[in-house]
Amino acid sequence: MIHIVIDGYNYISRTGNTGIHGGVDLEGLRRSLLEKLAGYKKRRGGKITVVFDAYNSFSPGRQREDFKGIDVVYSREGETADDVIIEIIRSKRAGIAVVSSDRAIIDEAKRHDIPFVTPGRLREMMAAEPWGGKDEDCGGSMRQGAKKGNPRRLPKRLRKASKTISKL
Repeated sequence: MIHIVIDGYNYISRTGNTGIHGGVDLEGLRRSLLEKLAGYKKRRGGKITVVFDAYNSFSPGRQREDFKGIDVVYSREGETADDVIIEIIRSKRAGIAVVSSDRAIIDEAKRHDIPFVTPGRLREMMAAEPWGGKDEDCGGSMRQGAKKGNPRRLPKRLRKASKTISKL
């Protein structure tokens, strides 16, 4: 079973809700995202964790809530969502996929051979349900240099990432 870890505010800001830091109803945007993800989870199954920044909050510990089967995590005071997601990547390598466009998270996912997708790609995948196509933005890296094997077949690392992402 796949476990999708989503950088919440990164997703919100990258999928058309620009200006989330200036007078926008953040609670409404969070709930809208969580509703969409709840519907997606209902159709596809799996586990979904959404991490939100609470960087300027006064909470000494992480806050957790369950929203229709989705694990929602708010970072503690002085901690970012990136910190929480990187910690998850380091502790649970098998079976997870990360949704973020943040460079630090993507680099950490690559370092641990964890597939990732951008927020825009996840939005497309949710809109094109059921999704069954091949993913070219799957987070694997192709090495430059001599090519070996069947040129019509994706490299093993990309096939593995694509297979994991197709389970999203």
